[in-house]
Amino acid sequence: MKRLQQLNLNALRVVESAARHGNFTRAGEENLVTASAVSQRIKALEDQLEFRIFHRRANSVVLTSEGEEFISHVREALDQILAAGMEIKDRKKSSVLKISVLPTFATRWLLPKLTSFQHTYPDLNLCISQSYKPVNFNREDVDLAVRYGRGGFANLHCRLLFEEDLIPVCSPDLLAQARQVLGTGELEPSHLRHFTLLHSETCTMNWQSWLQFAGAPEILDQAKSMTFDTCMLSFDAANAGLGFAVANRAYVADDLKKGRLVAPFKMAVQSGAGWHLVYPEKYAAKPKVQAFENWIAREIERQVQEGPQEPAGTHIQ
Repeated sequence: MKRLQQLNLNALRVVESAARHGNFTRAGEENLVTASAVSQRIKALEDQLEFRIFHRRANSVVLTSEGEEFISHVREALDQILAAGMEIKDRKKSSVLKISVLPTFATRWLLPKLTSFQHTYPDLNLCISQSYKPVNFNREDVDLAVRYGRGGFANLHCRLLFEEDLIPVCSPDLLAQARQVLGTGELEPSHLRHFTLLHSETCTMNWQSWLQFAGAPEILDQAKSMTFDTCMLSFDAANAGLGFAVANRAYVADDLKKGRLVAPFKMAVQSGAGWHLVYPEKYAAKPKVQAFENWIAREIERQVQEGPQEPAGTHIQ
């Protein structure tokens, strides 16, 4: 037993390679050593075991009877070591859930809710990346993604999370100032010409869509404007009192609930688009993917049950 404990794993790999190829030179090439080094390692192993593993011939080697029995055990042992390593690797990989999400969705909706996911699935480790680009699941190491659109993502399982529900928002202080300046308790869409509209380069049609349905498209040319490269910054600007932003209700639900933002108009526009959870159909068998889908569905349902944080008003489609 003492001798077996002292056997060198590299020597066992070399001897198995030599047995498989029947040649020290090819065994050396496979293990990135010289044929002489292979011969020396096998000789040292034979001396340690006190029996011959190979019969040496001019251009080849042949296993002895003892060598054949020994090699069968070596291969079994190497297979077990490899299997153990793969099992640990697969177990570690199965505990990491890689998600690609849109930046504003990540910051405004997902991150505030992830404590719930951690408590529900403590053994899963999340790896979250942000991107606007479509995910190529064949090339990217991603388990699932959240993307915006009207559905119909080719060759992917697609689950609608929530539809786009656009509402103008502003800070309570700005709303109070607007009412004082205009001398009215209730704002009309036409009043927006006197204020700054906050735009986003990633959601360029939000104000146009809302004003068109509100019957005041001319406001786009009449009001001052301030443009940001993301929706998230436009919401932060609204929080800071810089103007009025158009936001998806789900993204500002917490701001409305806590009074950081208010929705001054009783009108919301549903564009027909929304946010979808997508992944290849074959990934549905992954427990970690199902865990996330089940969790996010419960979070959506909880948000629906809580209801809108401001009067729903008129929904126009």
